[in-house]
Formats: sequence, structure tokens, C-alpha cells
Amino acid sequence: MSFTSMVARAALFAFAMGCPPAAEETGTVDTLTPVELATVGMDLTQHAPVVLLREPTSGRILPIWVGVSEAESILGVMFGVEMPRPMTHDLLISVIQDLGASVEEVLVHAVRANTYIGGIRLRIGDEEEIREIDSRPSDALALAIRTDAPIRVAEGLLADPPPFDFLAPEADDHVVRILGLTVVAPNRSLRDRHQLPDRRGLVVVGSYGEAADQGIRRGDLIVEVNGQGLRRPMDFLDAAAASGEGPVRVRYWRHGQEREVRLELQPFPGPEQRRGPAVRV
Repeated sequence: MSFTSMVARAALFAFAMGCPPAAEETGTVDTLTPVELATVGMDLTQHAPVVLLREPTSGRILPIWVGVSEAESILGVMFGVEMPRPMTHDLLISVIQDLGASVEEVLVHAVRANTYIGGIRLRIGDEEEIREIDSRPSDALALAIRTDAPIRVAEGLLADPPPFDFLAPEADDHVVRILGLTVVAPNRSLRDRHQLPDRRGLVVVGSYGEAADQGIRRGDLIVEVNGQGLRRPMDFLDAAAASGEGPVRVRYWRHGQEREVRLELQPFPGPEQRRGPAVRV
């Protein structure tokens, strides 16, 4: 079953059962912690699409439940899908940029009445003051993934996340973003495009920050993380999490040669460190 059909069926089931994500109500927390948008899948507890936000150095996870269209919007960018005409979130980015503004970061402040509260922080031209726009976290995350904007969440939410039961999509529909790398399972099209061998590993479809600085690029085949072989994108996430707070050894294949780099666990760079959009297929 494709991810689209899976989330559509789950959303209908959740609507029929009347079961929104359960989370303890809490107010705004001043301390905000940088996280990365690691992956998108299904929550079997709530029968709804869920985005996993991960704090890199500790591996803590905060689930953010989203709608079907928002899940597909986020996944489309992670997979590098080019739409012939701008969709809603693409249109919003175009409007922001045409007005001389930029997305500085997106926030998840709190949860009230079982609903996460988010915001989008915009810099308008040469204005010193950054403006914050109220937003559903799902829409804010869809903008963050398009602009490579940092994501921060309230420490109280990250420290006490609600329960969830994550189900990753089938391999061809799954993508993981961690350590500055966006990886997918290799299919025949990707193997042919990048001249990859028929060996186990994951294909890099996006690279930024330290991973890009150390030479990993689109089309490389990640074969091991900390000596562990990889079959599914979730293997990459699990192997990185198991490394604790130390550097992660990433071994990859390119043009018949294997190379190894060490990557530090760190959040996505802030606005002052950003180099521009991540490389995508």
C-alpha cells in the first residue's frame, strides 16, 4: 500500500473514531530547543500521519500529528518532487519572498486543548524586529522544509512527549533526514541515474551543513553507519541514535570507491550559518 493511500485510510478512520492526538495541556515555555524534521509516517495509536521532530544530541523525539495533505506536502519536498504548478505552501513561500521577507525559523510553542500551537518567524526586509505569525505546526513545518529554516520546540514538550506508535511507510515511500543528509531506499530508477551497484545501502537525495562540507553529495550510497549495514531509511535513524552524543561514522560508496567521514550530531544551522537551500534530486 502506498503512503498516500495509507494516510488517507488512516485519516478517515481517525475521523470516524473521533480520536484527536492526546497530549497534556501546557502553556508557552520560554526555553526553545533546536530539532530536526527526521521523517514522516503513521501513528498507529491515533491512526493519523505523524511527523517526528528529533533533538540531535539527545535523540529525543516529539511527534507532531498532521493532516494528509500536509504530510504529502512535506514528503514531496523531502523526496525532491517538482510540481508543475505551485501548491499552497509553495505559493506562500513565493508570496513571502516576493514581499522581500524570509522565514527565519519555525516554532512549536505549546499544546492547548490537545492542539499544538506553532508560529512562523519572518524577517521583513531591513526591519530589525522579527515578526512572528501564528500558524498550525503542520503548515509551519511545510514551510521550514521548503526554506531550510531552523525548527525549535518548547523544551517542556520535548521532555514529556505524548505516547505514539510509529509505523514507517514501505521502503519506496519512506525518507529520513538526519546528520545533514536526506536518504531514501534505492529503487531501479535511482540506481540507474546515479550508476549505483546492486548492493545494500541508502541513496543520498539531499546534503547540507557539515555533511556537504565533508563531501557527501546527492547520488552517494550510504552503506554503513557506525559499522551497521543499512536496509531501510529507519535503520539510518536508529544507528545514529545509538551513537549517543559522540560523532557518527558514515561510510559511503561513490564511483567504485568507499569513503568514510565522521559527522557530529547537531541541529540544523541557524539563519546566520545557513548556506542556502539543501541539495535535492
